[in-house]
Amino acid sequence: MKSPTQASEDGVISEEQRLQLLTAAGKRNRLFIIGVAGLLGTLMLISAGLNVYSLFSVDDAPRIEALEQQVLTLEQRLSVQQTALSNQEALLASQQASQLTGLFERAENPDSIVQVSKVLQAQERDYQQVMQGLKVGMRDLANMLPGSRSWLADYQEVIDRAQLNSRKRSEEIQAWSDKALQPIPAAKPPGTPVDPG
Repeated sequence: MKSPTQASEDGVISEEQRLQLLTAAGKRNRLFIIGVAGLLGTLMLISAGLNVYSLFSVDDAPRIEALEQQVLTLEQRLSVQQTALSNQEALLASQQASQLTGLFERAENPDSIVQVSKVLQAQERDYQQVMQGLKVGMRDLANMLPGSRSWLADYQEVIDRAQLNSRKRSEEIQAWSDKALQPIPAAKPPGTPVDPG
């Protein structure tokens, strides 16, 4: 074997020398990489510390106050918009109600109401005549049969009540017919004020 001095004189490096040189270069490279990593880690820590410090610094107070003012302004605008929306909904509901009232105020034909009321009144007159005939027949029957006066008094009250109800219905039918013949008032356009008097 040759000594290191002999190898360098010959210009050829032995395997052991080569391994020692590579090991020394690897150690230097590792130390260099560790140093760079340490430097970068330190810079990252300093940067993170400065960011945290800037987040919690007193310079944020004006920014927070500005954000609070924006929130208050937005809340006020929201309440104004909600009020306007509720007013619009009320106006729309009143307009729809007035339009529906105008549409459905009189859906029947006045001529057909008059015809129907004539038929109904004729039926009520016939009903009253039948009730009157029944009442007279019961009275005649009560005069023919002895002891039937109490029976006549019991049923006469029911017949009188039925005749009274029939007269009331006849009056209601006549009022319905009279109302159908009245002219329709002109519908007011939506948004017109109501006359208090």
